[in-house]
Amino acid sequence: MQRLYMENRMPKSRVTIIGLGLIGASMGLALKQSKADLEIIGHDKSMDVAGRALKRGAVDKTNWNLPGACDGAGFVILALPLDAIKETLAALKLVLAPGVIVTDTAATKAPVLEWAKDLSAGAQFIGGHPVLKPNRVINGYGVDAADANLFQAATYCLTPAVNATPQAIDLVSSFVTMLGAKPYFMDAAEHDGLTASVQQLPALLATVLGSITMTSPAWRELGKVAGADLRAATDFLPTDGNAAREQFLAHRTDLLRLIDSVSAKLIEMRGMVEREDAAALEALVESINAKRDEWLAGKLGQPDTPSLPAIEGVSSSTARLFLGGLANRIPKPK
Repeated sequence: MQRLYMENRMPKSRVTIIGLGLIGASMGLALKQSKADLEIIGHDKSMDVAGRALKRGAVDKTNWNLPGACDGAGFVILALPLDAIKETLAALKLVLAPGVIVTDTAATKAPVLEWAKDLSAGAQFIGGHPVLKPNRVINGYGVDAADANLFQAATYCLTPAVNATPQAIDLVSSFVTMLGAKPYFMDAAEHDGLTASVQQLPALLATVLGSITMTSPAWRELGKVAGADLRAATDFLPTDGNAAREQFLAHRTDLLRLIDSVSAKLIEMRGMVEREDAAALEALVESINAKRDEWLAGKLGQPDTPSLPAIEGVSSSTARLFLGGLANRIPKPK
């Protein structure tokens, strides 16, 4: 009886989520929905955001102090924009205990892995980037739009640090599966080269369009006739100058190549318009729409995903992670 009592009194595994916006709060809600036996600690630089995340039930507690929020945690999630991750990792490097697993959610991976090299000895870093389904509807913004099902069927890119152990990689893979997403292992440079085309380039082009229209001397008149088309085309306009700067410069080499490709394509289309080449314009638009429809319908195929051993729908690693395994940190290989 005494042994049973002590087992029942074992502390819950602790997960800390740093950054309680849409992604961080949604992760908290997803973990709550899983009914896993863990304690979720939240930290956000905005006390208002942290309070709203607590009220929504995304976290069990909040802590305004970053080291304090990570105290006792076995798993730390940096749900932060790229420009905030470097300083956060620097602040954590002296406070993380050996064996703590750290991951992030930024859309750029190579710089993050470089910054993570400074973590304390024994800390494990696995870079992460959730890519939501293209037809995923998000109602609202930030913590108020958080949804436990946000990551269902998402492709979740994982870029482990070179010194990450197989056990740590397995644990984070299981965490991704627990969210309802599909792990997709990639090299960091490959990841950044691909996402430059489909994430950073749209933001850059929206910035260009906004610059051409909204900074034009004729904007007062243009704005009167601008409607949903311009709004949709500028939806990817970065909302934060610091974050945009970091993203664009982090992908500098790839974006320079893509800008050259965009310039060449614009010249090609200029020729079609100048020649009044109706057939070429129609064929181009129809070809792109066919590819887009195929993509939105999910017919491009799914990324290769390693098979994970399942126990009641959750891998054995997830059981170790969220049902007490973090108390012993990463298990030693046999």
